[in-house]
Amino acid sequence: MKKFLASKLIPVCHAAFCDYQLTRYDLACIPLTQRMFQQILPLVQTQQRPQCPRCRFYVEIQQIADRDQHIEACHPENMVPCEYCYCPTDFSEYEQHRQQCASDGTGRQQKLVDYILLRTKYPFRAQQIEFFIENKMKVHHSIIHPLSIVEELAEYNDVFPMELPTRDCDVCMESCFLDDIFVFGCDESHKLCYKCYEQSCTVKMNNNEVLTCATCPYQLQYGELKQLRISPDQRNLIVEYQVQKTFDRYASGSRGVIKCPNQACTWAFEPGNPNEHFRVICHMCANEFCSLCNQQYHYRTLCEQLAVITERWFFWCNTERGRYLTERAKQDANYAVQLTEYEKQHAASRQQNEELRRRYETSVEDEKYKAQNCRYCPHCKRVVERVDGCGSMVCGRDYHGGNVQSGCGKNFTWEQAKQYKSVAIRKPEQLANELPAPESPLVVHENITCDGCHETVRGIRFDCVHCPSLIFCEKCEQRCTLAHSNENRRQGQQQHVFRLIMTPFEDVAYF
Repeated sequence: MKKFLASKLIPVCHAAFCDYQLTRYDLACIPLTQRMFQQILPLVQTQQRPQCPRCRFYVEIQQIADRDQHIEACHPENMVPCEYCYCPTDFSEYEQHRQQCASDGTGRQQKLVDYILLRTKYPFRAQQIEFFIENKMKVHHSIIHPLSIVEELAEYNDVFPMELPTRDCDVCMESCFLDDIFVFGCDESHKLCYKCYEQSCTVKMNNNEVLTCATCPYQLQYGELKQLRISPDQRNLIVEYQVQKTFDRYASGSRGVIKCPNQACTWAFEPGNPNEHFRVICHMCANEFCSLCNQQYHYRTLCEQLAVITERWFFWCNTERGRYLTERAKQDANYAVQLTEYEKQHAASRQQNEELRRRYETSVEDEKYKAQNCRYCPHCKRVVERVDGCGSMVCGRDYHGGNVQSGCGKNFTWEQAKQYKSVAIRKPEQLANELPAPESPLVVHENITCDGCHETVRGIRFDCVHCPSLIFCEKCEQRCTLAHSNENRRQGQQQHVFRLIMTPFEDVAYF
């Protein structure tokens, strides 16, 4: 062994009489020191792994004792195949593993691939194992047994029996497995290997350029940069660079930009239409907000309606729900049960009401401030503020650069902009006047079903403006909105606001 180590030649059975190349397992059977084993291991060319006599899988060897330790710990009689990913799992850990697989539908095949990857007779690539499994499932349409996959591959030794689909990189023109090709979001769907993708980004950064597709001007998005196969630190550096270049590009021209309103976040992107109302999810901090007003995103609601709806909901939760139910109970015995339930849950609703109070008070102060200091951009109607300087304005940033926020990027003068019109601050009594009279029959909202009891909504209808679709009736709203509030709090979200809809005709007015 010392001769092979000194000459750096491939270790064989006997240099003069037998050219059989030693495997890692062969080395493990020779009485070597751990130090010499580690030194000579890189010289071994054949990658054949030894087979465990108990489980019949093959064992990856990195240390002298790896095979023996595996055999000692191997108890196939205690292993149960998972019904989802098919991987053999120790019986004592089976239930936890099964529950994890049940909730993670996308990762099941990857678990199977990872399991087989280190147990084949010869090492193969993950793409090859995955491709082999997919073809087996197409042919047999049955449960996959990892051992049968390993045994079938062992028949071909170190030659993979199938030809994987490949594609040439558009830059280096080398043939790559499809899994090693990145497809850009440009109209032409250009395709690069990940090595060329990384090199393209590095070159553009060194040249102080915006990161684009290597073969066209398409600007790379955050999600595409996150696919780079580099270290997390390198990836974050590239993402931050692109965010800054987006700002610089916006500040030097009249293009619109949308920036995450989270003060601790730097994410921004150039929308196709900066004047369009749509839901934005920050790709860096996951903050969800409205593209126009930067507030928590609101469905089926104009930005200027949000303050009124918030006020109305706060008054209802704080005082008017109890008052309404009390008056209704005097006219209708069925409401007496609902009133009793309200009184029982009143204490449980205290935290929700306090959070709504803070949101309402913040909204009131915000409206007062904007009425005194802000105006509307003449182009996109966003609320803008002049901090100081002359009357020349650019929507979304200071006129001479800096302080970049969401905006359409258009120029205007402060004198051109209309004064911000604040929402009139009302009192709870005014909401009481808008509620249905206690003696009036309940309005039926045809074809509208409550998500709590699954019955047609009668009376006041409660719509969550921050959910795609969530509707409750009078009977369910306190219990269900409280549960929804607790779920928002658990997820670290701002409290959701519900719109009170008295009649079906009022619903139409919001669209």
